[in-house]
Amino acid sequence: MKVVLVDFLNAYPLYYALVNKIIDNDIEFIKKMPSVCARLLFEKQVDVGIAPSIEYAKSDYYLVPNVCISSDYKVKSVALFLKKPLNKVKTVKLDKNSNTSVALTKILFAYKYKLEVDYIQDRADCELVIGDNALYRIEHTDEEIIDLAYEWKEFSGYPFVFALWIANDKIPAKYIDLFLKAKEWGVNNLDTIAEAFCDTHNYDYEKAYDYLKNNLSYDLTENKKKSLELFFDYAYKLNLIPQKPKLRFLDE
Repeated sequence: MKVVLVDFLNAYPLYYALVNKIIDNDIEFIKKMPSVCARLLFEKQVDVGIAPSIEYAKSDYYLVPNVCISSDYKVKSVALFLKKPLNKVKTVKLDKNSNTSVALTKILFAYKYKLEVDYIQDRADCELVIGDNALYRIEHTDEEIIDLAYEWKEFSGYPFVFALWIANDKIPAKYIDLFLKAKEWGVNNLDTIAEAFCDTHNYDYEKAYDYLKNNLSYDLTENKKKSLELFFDYAYKLNLIPQKPKLRFLDE
C-alpha cells in the first residue's frame, strides 16, 4: 500500500500516528504538496492520498468514510491577502499548490462578491495563500485578510471541506480501519502533534495548538457532505471540473 501525504500542519492529525508507528502498519508513505498529491493519485502512482477535495471530481475515485480536513468557521490557513479594498480588486494571484482553494476563490468572486477579476501569476491586487505559508504570513503582515472558510460559511451556510482521503480503487478493510484509528488518535493528541510540528518548523507551539484545536475539524459529517455537493455544483458551473460526482465510500 503506497500513500501520499500533504506536508501541512492541518493534515498531521490524520497521519501522525501512522507515520510514526504509534499505530502499527505496513504502509509506504511519501509527502508532497497538495497539487502533487492530486497528480500522483490521478496517474495511479499511489493507492491512496490526502488530496484537495476538488480532485475527487476528476476521476472515478473512492473516499475513506468519515474523514476530511475541514473548517466549521475560520480556517486561517486559506486566505486572500488584499493590497486594496475588495470592491476595487481587479487582479488575483493564485496559489497553485491546491486546486480546491483556487476553485473556492473563483466561486466566491463569481457568486458571492460578483466581481470580474483577472487571475494572474504576477503582482496583483490580492493574493491567495494556503497552508503553512498563510499561517506565517498572517503573523507578519498589515494587509487586509479574507478567510475563505469563513466566506464560504457566510455564503452557503455550510462548513468547508478542503481535503479528503481519496483512493483509486477499493482497498482492504484493515487499511480503512487504520485511517480511522489514526484520525481518532490525532484529534485526541493535538498537543503532541503541535509540539512535533514546532520541533521541525519555525512556529509557535501555542499558535499551532490553537489552530489545530479551534480552526479545523476532521469528521466528514452529513452537513459537510452537503457542502461538498454544493461546492462541486458551483465548480461545475464554472467549468472547473468535468462532472458533478456522487460521493462513493470505501465501506459501501
